[in-house]
Amino acid sequence: MIEVIEIIKLFSNETRARILFLISNTEVCNCDIENVLNITQSNVSKHLKQAEFLNLINKRKNSYWTYYSLNQEMLKRYSFINEILKELAKIEPFKNDLKKMNEYLKNPGRCERR
Repeated sequence: MIEVIEIIKLFSNETRARILFLISNTEVCNCDIENVLNITQSNVSKHLKQAEFLNLINKRKNSYWTYYSLNQEMLKRYSFINEILKELAKIEPFKNDLKKMNEYLKNPGRCERR
């Protein structure tokens, strides 16, 4: 029960909800999130750490970069997360964030330019 409440609390912060929404659609790097949401690396990391603590995200290291995605096992275990994400997809700024991320991901070498 406590885990369910903590997961719901993750979505109570708009920035964190926007980050979780973005990583629910594709695997992205910290710098991708920074650029799309126009927030600092430390802010992104702080929010991701809270989700990581609940095992809600997967983390994959590749050289200097870390890539994040939602943990599919947790999505199966807690189906309400998918319902939250579906609702977020219908509203701004989430729709615009996804559009921006899809455009941003088309840029080759995006992290290497930093």
